Amino acid sequence: MSTTSLLSELQGIFLPKRDPLGGITADDVTPEIAAHLDLPDGWTEPEHLSDTLPEVARFDLELMPESLRPLVEDAAERMQVPMDFPAVASIATLAGVTNRRALIQPKRNDTSWLVVPNLWGGIVAPPGMLKSPVIAAMVKPVSEIEKAWREEYAKEEEAYRNAQELYEEDVKAWRTSYQAACKKNLDKPAKPDTSLVPPTLRRLTTSDGTFESLHHILSQNPAGLFVTRDELTGWLAGLERQGREQERSFYLECWNGDASFTIDRIGRGSIHVPHACISLFGGIQPGPLRAYMAGSLRDGSSNDGLMQRLQLLVWPDIPRGWSYVDRKPNEPAIDCAAQVYRQIVNLDCANPLRLQFDDETQPLFEHWLTELEGRIRKDEFSVSFQSHLAKYRSLMPSLALLFALADGQTDYVPISHAKQACDWCDYLESHARRLYAPEARPGQSAAIALSQRLVKGWKREDGLFTVRDVYQNGWSILNTPEAVRAALLVLTEYGWVRQVASDVSSSTGGRPSEAYRINPRVWREHVSN
Repeated sequence: MSTTSLLSELQGIFLPKRDPLGGITADDVTPEIAAHLDLPDGWTEPEHLSDTLPEVARFDLELMPESLRPLVEDAAERMQVPMDFPAVASIATLAGVTNRRALIQPKRNDTSWLVVPNLWGGIVAPPGMLKSPVIAAMVKPVSEIEKAWREEYAKEEEAYRNAQELYEEDVKAWRTSYQAACKKNLDKPAKPDTSLVPPTLRRLTTSDGTFESLHHILSQNPAGLFVTRDELTGWLAGLERQGREQERSFYLECWNGDASFTIDRIGRGSIHVPHACISLFGGIQPGPLRAYMAGSLRDGSSNDGLMQRLQLLVWPDIPRGWSYVDRKPNEPAIDCAAQVYRQIVNLDCANPLRLQFDDETQPLFEHWLTELEGRIRKDEFSVSFQSHLAKYRSLMPSLALLFALADGQTDYVPISHAKQACDWCDYLESHARRLYAPEARPGQSAAIALSQRLVKGWKREDGLFTVRDVYQNGWSILNTPEAVRAALLVLTEYGWVRQVASDVSSSTGGRPSEAYRINPRVWREHVSN
């Protein structure tokens, strides 16, 4: 009998059937079987830890409003990036330009439900995938508008300074005349009247700044701001730091687009913003994102719905093919987008445009919302994913409004743009499923993270470690006993480690530490993650 046949026979006779979620454990392999299988100390070959991401929908250019399609298509082809990148960045820019300049009333008669179309999102991709250049290209037409505003502000500020100097000279002359009149008991001259008001720099975007500075800018720009970040990782990490609770609260309020926010500071007084509104967009790498998600989805201060507010978050597959493209940007496409943005920024946020669905579109929205509410109330989704889908109540009408404005519609939202918004929600949901995938098996990501440490040689000398040894390192995703135990449950199932009896007691004199021995085969070159 050949070795292969013997192996198959032995496996069929002695080894238990594999279950769908894992493989045989080391305890299932007797020394006799191990001798035939050439496994040291009864260890099985460690199984590959799959980190396969759920499939996501591919982006279709037809989802874009017609006015922005040329810009998106040109950027995707010139930069050789997935069309998802410029598409979602352009929609985020459109939302950031609009903010409180236009509102939508989704229901026909309920005037209390008004949606501000500010949106948050980002591009998830590995480093070097041109996330920041794509965002910069989509924001460029808006930056040109701000450039013109800054030039205008510079002229106004110079005129203000000149007028202020003249006023100060008038005050000096008045003070001299007033004092002379007092001495001679004459009629006192009237103080020079001043109606000088310092100019305000109009703003659309900002890329960095403390939340106090953002709050101050919002107090001068009631329509709202578009905040772009090269890396959302730093922003998310900053909101986690102790003492930054007010900043986190500020951003959460700004997502609503209609809530007031007041900051009181000794020496600087009180600054009140009646309608704090921010659209936000940036790039983030998959690793840091999944690490943050693992922590934020646990019960705690981080699980406050912040991640669910990133509705425009896309995580597309990166195509393997690449072509060298060297041509000038499509200037007519850039000009068309700039014209769209200029028309929107000219809207009066003190009296915002207020749109509704037309008669043909209203039944479509009613059907869509009814279906969404039914899905949210089913038990097939995790609590976090349900919360994410619940935010689509405002996402769909926001997108429909933005698409209508982009294509020049200012009277009502037609059914064509409402259908586009519904399709966008389907598209974005597929990307959200990829984002929340680790919830289906909470220990999987942590197991992969720990397996990577093992392969690199951690604890290789003695081949033994405790739960405490792991979480004391403070590694991302593995910084709590619960997370480590979840990871070890998976690693045990896949044959990477096995729990062993330990005589080592904890430092507090409690029960013995939970010890695990590492499968020696994890250090063989063919074992990968």
